[in-house]
Amino acid sequence: MRARAAMQEWAKPVAQSIITAAEAFASEPLDIPRAGGQWTHWYSCKRDGGALEAKSPTEHVCRVCGTVYTGWPYDDVYITHRHHHWIRGMTDLGIAYVLDPRPEYAERVKAILLDYASFYATLPLHDKDGKDTAKSKAHLFAQTLDESVALCQIAGAYDLVHDAPCFTADDHQRIESGFLRPMVETVQANDMGISNWQSWHNAGVAMTGFVLGDASLVEWAVNGPSGFVFQMASSVTASGMWYEESPSYHWYALSAHVYLLEAAARAGMDLYALPPVKKMFDAPLRQVFPDGTSPALNDSERSSIDSKRNFYEVAYRRFQDPAYLPLLAARDSRDALLWGVDTLPTDQARALALGSSNEPSEGLAILRDATGQTAVFFDYGPGTSGHVHPAKLGLILYAHGDERFIDPGRLPYGNPMHRAWYAQTLAHNTVVVNEESQTRRSPKLLAFAATPDFSAVRAVCEGAYKGVVLDRTLCLAGNTVLDVFHCTSEEEATFDLPLHVRGDIVEVPEAETTEAIGTKGPYTLLKNPRRFPERLTAATVDAGDGKRIALRFLDASACYMAERFGPEMKRLPMLLRRQQGKDVWFIAAYQILAGDEAVKAVDATITESGAAVSTPTLSLRTGAVTQVLLPREGGEFAVYTLDAAGAHESESTPAGA
Repeated sequence: MRARAAMQEWAKPVAQSIITAAEAFASEPLDIPRAGGQWTHWYSCKRDGGALEAKSPTEHVCRVCGTVYTGWPYDDVYITHRHHHWIRGMTDLGIAYVLDPRPEYAERVKAILLDYASFYATLPLHDKDGKDTAKSKAHLFAQTLDESVALCQIAGAYDLVHDAPCFTADDHQRIESGFLRPMVETVQANDMGISNWQSWHNAGVAMTGFVLGDASLVEWAVNGPSGFVFQMASSVTASGMWYEESPSYHWYALSAHVYLLEAAARAGMDLYALPPVKKMFDAPLRQVFPDGTSPALNDSERSSIDSKRNFYEVAYRRFQDPAYLPLLAARDSRDALLWGVDTLPTDQARALALGSSNEPSEGLAILRDATGQTAVFFDYGPGTSGHVHPAKLGLILYAHGDERFIDPGRLPYGNPMHRAWYAQTLAHNTVVVNEESQTRRSPKLLAFAATPDFSAVRAVCEGAYKGVVLDRTLCLAGNTVLDVFHCTSEEEATFDLPLHVRGDIVEVPEAETTEAIGTKGPYTLLKNPRRFPERLTAATVDAGDGKRIALRFLDASACYMAERFGPEMKRLPMLLRRQQGKDVWFIAAYQILAGDEAVKAVDATITESGAAVSTPTLSLRTGAVTQVLLPREGGEFAVYTLDAAGAHESESTPAGA
């Protein structure tokens, strides 16, 4: 690493930034709080979800509206932040000591470790509610998850300075018995089974075992009942995504695994040879929008795959897969310095290769157009994780350079609005029945096809509502998305299909102010509710600069407008279509237009055997089977029958047949 920092131009500024940070930590007054911290998810504004900023240890101000919060739990979260500050500082100091072994760097790490060792075991066990009853309770933080994340950083920093002359045998004994082993005992008391928590538990315990030379701790973390090998077999889908159906939690779990994988590799254990490991690096490359961001699926935030390039520094060194190279154009992370290669191929690809795809183990189908600028994400995942939102058969549309039909993501979990809105079905682009949110169910894929002319997907969900079957088909062809949503119920029911958009909703008739669209739960949070007096057949989402999405509704729905919360509680417009009965169809076409492009004519038919929606260039039929019809020269149609295995073309059919 020292040679890399001296000889590789890209590595020099990375190394210098670490040394600069270490110099500040080495001279800063040591003010470690001798108290346990609290859950960071408490630290947001209840009014607007804004992040809080500490003006003092007892004054916490919303960055959006300026509301000031004091007392518990905010003062205690500030304590957590101070612990994070010093633990992060140890990492900078340890790496800096390797790069430039100045005594003051190692001496400051020693001082921090001994300070924590002097009081860690005396801190009361407490959980995120300030009690000592939860199995997840910890000393330094409010849960064993945070304790183990810190333990990875602490053990790594200690390893880097372990042999510095300033450490005596007594120092090592005090650090081990007063800090590291008590932290391990705290973490090991909470076996979480299949879990991102347990992945961090394993990483923290393993790294401590490696630095202390304790093989029993490593064995527990790698081969134990809930160890790393178990997690790879039980917590990773066949595609390589983490089972929680959330991009954010995939990266979070993978962060823990990288700590353990790299530490184990240096001890002669090639855990990278386990097949699920490489798949965990591969799978997220599929789940990106055309701009390289990932959607905020379930408990997740929208984030850029480029911001995860540190993972691909590690992955490229270990696997030499050229598919990772587009993410390594900027080499500015400490992981590149620690774990990357010295030089990269000069002919590396500039962009990720993206196409329409379907992954049954994830329950996520992605339809992409030929230009690579439009993408439809369709969620039919198993929905069993606690971080999955009740929004199966949900739709997300990316077009005109941004997410247009949006998923709201999440707020910090301690904010009451997370459960009240973000984790409710109404906040997503899927059907709500009788104003209630879905219960957890696993939909079933019926059809998926990706051809040069079109991509399509269909899935059905039974039991999300008692006695209700939800059946949705989406088809992307050229600049048009066709959307057919069939709902049946044993009893009379009210079906609502919201459409949450980014952009202005224009070209609609005047809507009448109404007192409310609904009376239950999240419906009461809708602002400025309005009702269209006539059936709404057309609207436009204005994306600016002449870019727009023409919405065409071909069913008998009543239609409403309102404002609702989007990402980070920003208000965005919503259209909601409503039908009542036992058997209803929501049929729509979304045409992505720019400049002077004209809207295509669209029509639909509903019969006893199913429904069809057509444009001059495409017809989609759903019923017992799913079919796509494409016009050919001479008035004939190519007929494709779709199933889960793909599209099967039959003989051309004369027009009118």
